[in-house]
Amino acid sequence: MPSGSPVSSAPNAARRKRADGLKTIERILEAAEAEMSEFGLADFNLDRVIEKSGVARSSVYHHFGGRNGLIAALETSSTMRSLERGMSQFDAMLDDLTSGEQAFQFIEMGLRLFGSQENRQLRQRRITSLAACQSASAIREVLAKDQRWGTEVFARVLEKSKERGLCDPVEPFMGLAYVIQSMLVGRILVDISDDPELDRQWEDAALASLRLMLRPSP
Repeated sequence: MPSGSPVSSAPNAARRKRADGLKTIERILEAAEAEMSEFGLADFNLDRVIEKSGVARSSVYHHFGGRNGLIAALETSSTMRSLERGMSQFDAMLDDLTSGEQAFQFIEMGLRLFGSQENRQLRQRRITSLAACQSASAIREVLAKDQRWGTEVFARVLEKSKERGLCDPVEPFMGLAYVIQSMLVGRILVDISDDPELDRQWEDAALASLRLMLRPSP
């Protein structure tokens, strides 16, 4: 079949179109991040973002569905960067830990702090982003990319913990990293109950589950 035939050129054309779309998304997000940094959420102006990015208004609406969708995509990236920083800090601490139980104490402290009002709001924004990605392709693209990247960082921390003899996970690292994140995001089911006792029970049950999954060393 000739190399220039429609069948052989179609995959290349599709890849180019996808690459162009990703570049457009990146330009929009860069302009939106600058807008958010300068003006904040309340004064976030989509017209300024469009002007700064040099992207057609129709492209912004095509990829993000409008102002709220674009903000949701920004918050998704911000959440994953925050997770990556937290994992990096924990990774740096591993060299100073002498036992799995010591490491698990840090996990318990972090889990209980995760019940703060600030983290409740983060979970709410995360759920909003997950819902928004169902109708906006770019949010789904951003979410999938950042989620994979953040989870790989998390999985490497788990792998390093096992190599140092701090734990012996019973599941593959990536699968375990996703399960733990699902637990944390799913805590929103307890948040909406606004019941401190139920929140404490969730923490106790989550820690018991993590102990079984991670199997920290004595």
